[in-house]
Amino acid sequence: MLSNPRLLAAILLVALGAGLSARRWVQEPRQDRSSAGSVTGARAALCTATGEPGTRCELAARGRSIGGVPIAALGVAFYGGVGALLLLATLGSAGLQGHAAAIAFRLVAVGVVADVVLLGIQIFVQHDTCGLCLATYGTTFLTAALLFRPLGVDSGALPDSGERRMLLGGWALATAVVLVTVTVGELWLRQQARAQDLQATLDSPAKRDAYDADQAVVKFQAGPVVTFDLTGAPRLGAADGPIVVVEYVDYLCPFCRQLYGGLDQYLAQQNGRVSWYFKNLPLDTACNPTLGENLHPGACWMARGAVCAQGAGKWVEFYRAAFTAQIENPGPPEVMRLGRQAGLEPSSFERCIRSPATIAVVAADVAESVRAKAQGTPTLFINGRRAPLWTYIERLVSAESERLKL
Repeated sequence: MLSNPRLLAAILLVALGAGLSARRWVQEPRQDRSSAGSVTGARAALCTATGEPGTRCELAARGRSIGGVPIAALGVAFYGGVGALLLLATLGSAGLQGHAAAIAFRLVAVGVVADVVLLGIQIFVQHDTCGLCLATYGTTFLTAALLFRPLGVDSGALPDSGERRMLLGGWALATAVVLVTVTVGELWLRQQARAQDLQATLDSPAKRDAYDADQAVVKFQAGPVVTFDLTGAPRLGAADGPIVVVEYVDYLCPFCRQLYGGLDQYLAQQNGRVSWYFKNLPLDTACNPTLGENLHPGACWMARGAVCAQGAGKWVEFYRAAFTAQIENPGPPEVMRLGRQAGLEPSSFERCIRSPATIAVVAADVAESVRAKAQGTPTLFINGRRAPLWTYIERLVSAESERLKL
């Protein structure tokens, strides 16, 4: 039975320390390390962008963790282990209590050293302390003082070997239970933090856009690299840029027209980093056998017109005429009109758009799109990797620039 009030006070202090550490543990910000760290990066970027005080990313920068495990969680495990040892000792003799107190003192002394180091880091490195931290450190110091020869037992009052084995065996089992409990608790708290962060992201359009963009980067960087034959393919931007974008284009696609509207300005801002090539992917069953339905009737004639314009050195003019015309269901007469607008000689242009060689070029582009697993238009490939969404092209090119250290 318990024979010393100082040991009882030490047990209560250990319980207090565990409670303070548990409160810090629950409040500790957590970083989501799933998806190769992408969410963490997104959250940090959002924190920088919004400047909202008290957000998780801002708190996470304080580094109150070791190897991703919050220091407060380690504190709970530490106090739980020491408390289990002292509580088990109360079931034995006075000699066993003294033996357990001596072991606990050594453990708490190590805790005191660790707390001094942490306090020094917070004061001199982070320039930031917290009330709960200081209270926990004080609890550790007082516990060490109480456990220093708390029982006044002489050296002859030692427990027998059987009693010691029972104490150590029970302590090992109790410590294992504490560690499992802390591990399960940390996993649950991380899951809760992820759920809260995701909900906050979904509730904020700006955060949702930033999150989706970061997820697009993760998916893009994990994708396979596809090689393309760019011989003779029309190009905008740099002649030999380190970032090569391949766009599968349908000249009747409204989204391709949207991309066309801002492409010149975007490429002008890249300072020679981006070479932008074009491949044909008409969503027209007349030349695209992969389609279940005809989405853009006449797109095959437009693709043939683009091939012929490229051969005549007038692709840029045809490209601009096609996307400014906004025609529907074009046939040879409409394509001929675009050709004349681009400065092409009518008779040779008409022969070209009807020639088997031109049809074969378009068919080759369509076949290559199937191999590359292009999905709809515009589908973009950046240095061989498919962009999950064309709307994130700026973010994806920036990510590629960072990867290449441009």
